[in-house]
Amino acid sequence: MIRIILIVCYASVKSKCQSHKYFLLMQNKLSMKYIIFTLIVCGCTFFASCEKDSLSVEMHPFGELSTGEPVTLYRLKSGNGSYMDVIDYGCRVVRICVPDREGVIEDIVPGYDNIKDFEFGSERFFGSIIGRFGNRIADGKFMLDGELIQLTCNEILAGRPGHLHGGEKGFDRVMWDAEILQEEDRVGVQFHRVSPAGEEGYPGNLDCKITYWWTKENVWKIEYSATTDKPTIVNLSNHTYFNLKGANGGYVMDNIMCVESDYYLPNDIHFVPLGPSLPVEDTPFDLREPRRIDHAIDTPNEHLCNMRGFSVTWVLRNQTGELAKAADLWEPVSGRGIETWTTEPGLLTYTGRLFSDKVVGKGGIPVQKFGGMLLETLHYPNSPNHPEYPATTLYPGQTYYSSTEFKFYTK
Repeated sequence: MIRIILIVCYASVKSKCQSHKYFLLMQNKLSMKYIIFTLIVCGCTFFASCEKDSLSVEMHPFGELSTGEPVTLYRLKSGNGSYMDVIDYGCRVVRICVPDREGVIEDIVPGYDNIKDFEFGSERFFGSIIGRFGNRIADGKFMLDGELIQLTCNEILAGRPGHLHGGEKGFDRVMWDAEILQEEDRVGVQFHRVSPAGEEGYPGNLDCKITYWWTKENVWKIEYSATTDKPTIVNLSNHTYFNLKGANGGYVMDNIMCVESDYYLPNDIHFVPLGPSLPVEDTPFDLREPRRIDHAIDTPNEHLCNMRGFSVTWVLRNQTGELAKAADLWEPVSGRGIETWTTEPGLLTYTGRLFSDKVVGKGGIPVQKFGGMLLETLHYPNSPNHPEYPATTLYPGQTYYSSTEFKFYTK
C-alpha cells in the first residue's frame, strides 16, 4: 500500500511540472522535509478518497441514561455522503441524512438529538422500536389457547383502558446489545435482547433481534426476528417519523402519497379497529393514485372524526408475507421521496396532529403540528381479539420474521 501511495504521489507531483528536466531540478532543490510533507498530504488525500467511496460504521458516545448506563450512537455511512444514526437505547433512529434533487444532504427525521429528551421527552416513541406488540390491544387483554392474558394498560381513551406499543416499559425504554455488521454492499447494526417472561404481562421469554441495514443506494432495511419458549404474541414495528423537507420542515400533509391498498380499518373512539375493513373509495384514505395527503381532509368520515385527524391502518394488497411495495411518499419542493416495501399486511400512518410547542425537538425547535409522517409497517392493531385478522401468535419452535425497506430517492 505504501508503495502504491508513493507511486501515486510521484505521478501527481510530476504532472504539475512542465517538463521532466524541470522536475529533476526541482527535486534536487527540495528539502527532505518538504518531500515528506508532500507524501503525507498525498497519502491523506488518497485515504480520504477511499473513505468517501466506502461503506463504514462509526461509534460515538451519546450520553448516559438516568441509571448511569452509557448510550452509544452508530453512524451507518453509505460512502456517498448519506448516512443514518441509530442508538442502542430503544433501537432508536436519531437521524437519516439524504440528498435533495440538488444534492443537498439534510436530516429528514423529526425528533430529539440528545439522550435526556429520548428518555424523558413528551413524545415517548420518536424513532424507536415498538414491541412486543405494535399499536393497541383493547382492554390490554386477549385469549391465547384458551387462557386469558392480561397485559399492562398504559393509556385510557374515552374511559376505556388499553395497551399501547408494548406497555409502560416497552422495547423503546430498554437498552439493547449491539453488534456491528459489514458486508460488501451494506453496513448495519444488529440489536439483541431477551424480553423476560411476564414483562408487561406477556407470556414466554422472547429472544429478539432487530437489524438495521444501510446500503450504498440509500436503502434502510429493517429485519425483525424472534423466538419464544412459550406461546405468545409478537407484532414488531418502528416508530420513525419522516419529513422530506427536513427535520424541522413543517407541514407534511402537502406531500404526494400513493398506497398499495383498496381497504382500510375503521377505528372506534378507543382507536382500535371495529372489525371488517372498508373500501377506501370515496374516503380521505383513497391514495390508490398519487395525491396530496390532505386532498380530501374535509370529506365527512367517521374514522377521521374518531381519530381526530389523519391516522389510519391500510390493508395492503399484498398478504403473502413476501416483500412487496406498500407506499410511495414524495415531497415536490425538495424532490426527496421514500418507497416503502414490506412483508407485513398493514401500513399505519400518523401525521403528528398532536405535535405542538411542548414537543421541543432538534436544535431546541418545537416540532410543528403535522410536522412528521409515520410509515409504520405491522400486523393490524388489536389482532389477538380478531380471529379474522392475520395471526400474531408465535409458538415454540417457530421463528418470527419480518422485514421492511425504506428506499430513499430524488426526482
